[in-house]
Amino acid sequence: MSLIDEPRLGDDVAVHRKASEVRPGSGVLVINRGPGPGGQFLLADEVVAAGRHPDSAVFLDDITVSRHHAEIRWLDDEYWIIDAGSLNGTYVNGTPVQALPLTSGDEIQIGKFRLGFTCRPQDR
Repeated sequence: MSLIDEPRLGDDVAVHRKASEVRPGSGVLVINRGPGPGGQFLLADEVVAAGRHPDSAVFLDDITVSRHHAEIRWLDDEYWIIDAGSLNGTYVNGTPVQALPLTSGDEIQIGKFRLGFTCRPQDR
């Protein structure tokens, strides 16, 4: 799981993918507001950590974000956002949440970051 962008010389191309190359059913977070607007994170693992800790797959480097702020989990064929006991809370569409299934188009607020959630439809 990493920031999605164009590969650069010397990069491991397997890690850098465009959202259009993501398998059906995969989720993507896009930074709508906050540092690095337009940045994208692929939700490629069953559990994806979001926070200020440098090892977080969704690394959000700002003091308003807890080191281990939230997790995005793939459970029962849908993505869930789960607050990890963060100081400032986790919000979906302006409402504070502890755990909530995500729907494509939801806006997640973690600290001063606003992240748009998109999930590619699964092939039927």
